[in-house]
Amino acid sequence: MNKLISVVIATFNSERTLDKTLNSIRVQNYPQEKIELILADGGSTDNTQKIGKNYGAKIINVPTSSQSAEYNKGYGLQYAKGQYILCIDHDNILPHKEWLNKMLKPHLENQNIVATETLRYHYDKDLTALDRYFALFGVNDPVPYYLGKADRQDYIQDKYALIGKSCDCGDYYLVEFDRNKPRKIPTLGANGFLIKKTYFEKSNHEPEQYFHIDINVDLVKLGYTKYAFIKDDIIHLTNSKFFNFIKRRKQFVDQYYLENFSARRYSVFYPEDSLKLVLYIIYTITLIKPIFDSIRGWMKIKDYAWFIHPFMCWVMLYIYGLATIKGFIRKLK
Repeated sequence: MNKLISVVIATFNSERTLDKTLNSIRVQNYPQEKIELILADGGSTDNTQKIGKNYGAKIINVPTSSQSAEYNKGYGLQYAKGQYILCIDHDNILPHKEWLNKMLKPHLENQNIVATETLRYHYDKDLTALDRYFALFGVNDPVPYYLGKADRQDYIQDKYALIGKSCDCGDYYLVEFDRNKPRKIPTLGANGFLIKKTYFEKSNHEPEQYFHIDINVDLVKLGYTKYAFIKDDIIHLTNSKFFNFIKRRKQFVDQYYLENFSARRYSVFYPEDSLKLVLYIIYTITLIKPIFDSIRGWMKIKDYAWFIHPFMCWVMLYIYGLATIKGFIRKLK
């Protein structure tokens, strides 16, 4: 018997990609009456809500005074009725009609699996240079990449090389995290993340305290440690221009690592990551390691987008460095 799946998407003026996102859900080879579409909208003034209604989505109006990407998700998740919850972003597109079945398969084979996520981001030479870079390295930020906490596998490695003890199960990798080290997990939980609702409800998912990675820290700490990484991908159309991305990333770091950090249960950096952080700083200043990794990637897939990496390392060193200085000044005050 097919399970009800609630698809929860946070939106705010998302008309650029939303039609493609919702269409990719509605063409899935899965009974559509078993797919509940929920848009948690923060007060869009474009055609976002109209597009959602065209696809039969339930529109949840998020209080505009609180709206943000993570708050909207947490707010919308309160209305999910399905046995499974699929969290995707408004700029994600499911790449083929069997994607949802592939994500659900590990859950049906192993009741102890908490959630499933794709192993990689979709790579396509028709994507923008920045989106190709994100897909090739499996992150949109080189800091977690060098701290070993990337949420997706890069295209340099052929097998599972993320955090956790993995077992190849054919169509997916079964990965177990360490309950005694709940913060040592990839930055997972968004851009295509299917979680069993009974597990999700055991985490702290209040909208004010919601952040997708924190949910998984809560669960691993409770002993729910088994996840599956599907040997598949998901399209992520950020369509970012370089300086727009820098601006948005800076806003993200300021909001979730400064303003709201007291509510977080996860951070990219902990004292035990000090050596790796120092190495990242050295790598960035000297450029030797980022250039070497770009060349390694180029040997796998001939795409100049690999060479955005050294510049991105410098950009993120600046953003995190500035946030650290701001945080230090706040403590002094």
